[in-house]
Amino acid sequence: MKKGTIPAILFFGTCWGACEVFGGEALYRAQFPYASVPLSIAALGILSLGRAYFPRPGSSLAIGCVAAIYKLLAMYSGFVGTPVFACHLLGICFLGATYDVLFSALPTLNKSACAAAVTYTSYVLFALSITYLFRYAPWVAGGLGRIVRHILLSGTLTAVGGAIVVPGAFRLAGALEEHAARPAPVRSALTAGGLYLITAVLWAAGILAPL
Repeated sequence: MKKGTIPAILFFGTCWGACEVFGGEALYRAQFPYASVPLSIAALGILSLGRAYFPRPGSSLAIGCVAAIYKLLAMYSGFVGTPVFACHLLGICFLGATYDVLFSALPTLNKSACAAAVTYTSYVLFALSITYLFRYAPWVAGGLGRIVRHILLSGTLTAVGGAIVVPGAFRLAGALEEHAARPAPVRSALTAGGLYLITAVLWAAGILAPL
């Protein structure tokens, strides 16, 4: 296992979870149309930063699991007004798992194309599962029309945004990795410590604050 993997996975997963909780809260309160789209695009960017740091099968899924746990506990803590919707957690898990599978199976595929494939695959799996497997009432009532709108409209918007953000995130990660590789005393220890500190602050903000 690459040194610093655990703090990095915790950090990226927590950043995704915090984005879902605080960004989602702001977007839904403002009644932003298709609020899931910017959240999904941000998630693709975070997953790409994590993937660039640790390009191994399972890393993106682990990041998604941390994000889902963060969002679940933050919503139950009462720090934000968003009720606990299982569909939100399901969407996070599907996106993290799909990203992991496709970027592991297709490492040489163009990053923009792979981002689009991840988006459409996760949106299809989510829509079909939430409607026909889990039988979530709003989706069952919306029927095939809601499924098609979710995939073709929200999915396409997310795919376009992801096709731009994902390659940019990989380039950013490469630049940061190159900078971090320059000789500097105790740089790796400070980096790991900084990740743990930021992660702890975000968990405190989302979960411990209301206690």
